[in-house]
Amino acid sequence: MNDTRSGRYEVGPVDGLGEQPHLTMASPRHESAEIAEFFDGEVEEALTRYGALLFRGFGIADDEEFSALVSSLAQQELQYQERSTKRSRKAGNVYTSTEYPAAKTIASHSENSFQLTVPGKILFFAKRPAETGGETPIACNRRILERLDPNALHELRSRGVRYVRNFDGGFDLSWQEAFQTDDRAEVEAYCRRNAIDFIWVAKDHLRTEQQRPATRRHPRTGVEVWFNQLHLFHSSNLDAAMRQALLNSLGVEGLPRNALFGDGTELSDDLVEHVRAAITASEVAFPWQQGDVLIGDNMLISHGRRPFTGAREIRVALIDPIEFTKE
Repeated sequence: MNDTRSGRYEVGPVDGLGEQPHLTMASPRHESAEIAEFFDGEVEEALTRYGALLFRGFGIADDEEFSALVSSLAQQELQYQERSTKRSRKAGNVYTSTEYPAAKTIASHSENSFQLTVPGKILFFAKRPAETGGETPIACNRRILERLDPNALHELRSRGVRYVRNFDGGFDLSWQEAFQTDDRAEVEAYCRRNAIDFIWVAKDHLRTEQQRPATRRHPRTGVEVWFNQLHLFHSSNLDAAMRQALLNSLGVEGLPRNALFGDGTELSDDLVEHVRAAITASEVAFPWQQGDVLIGDNMLISHGRRPFTGAREIRVALIDPIEFTKE
């Protein structure tokens, strides 16, 4: 996987990972090289080939420079809407990575895969790597499919996934933060446009349900890929004590979030653990260096976050939406 573009870049596997067809690294031969020049208008081709590209040594220094890079590569920039996690905007359409306790792992997933309009590409910028840990592992979504038990995969393909969320501002995001508005009518209109069933349980308590497939076809190649967040939404993603406490106090319908089969029947813990194992076995990881930029095809790869110590500032941006039709 070693080659050179225009005599200005060195391209090869990330040190320590060996040959990984879904992750490669580009380094400049001299300081004036720019990331946008690497693609020469062929960003789709490069990402389809590699899945993800890590750019190291290109001199991206701050949020504003990263935002300018995002704009130079994007056909369309996206904002975070129908949010699943807490995050803050830093510059343009550049956001903090998920604001989540440093001691916890975020399982690998494709961004916003529970939505009808999803980002085609996701970009990360290491403004300040953690003192220890804090890697952003990535997993090839095609390999995840290959590692799943055929019977389990058939069940998920045929029945799909139902995501259930309760927005009450207590144990999870409020509906105002998730949908970035204080207007209930605007939220209702969004839900109708995006095939989301909703009910107002109370004035500030919104419950939503949406059915989505477990896999998708990549729009460029037609290849089937794993594309959902059932393992993140399922109640087994909670610590066991917290899960039981929430079940005791709220009941299964009141959980902040949960994932079921598309027909509303329960996903077993064993099945969800099998999915998690397939994802983890498909991961590769590298230590961030300051100024690193990772660009990924959001449908070909999943990404996560490992625990860390010290301050960590990783930025993220979403571009080039892919729109799926209502099921």
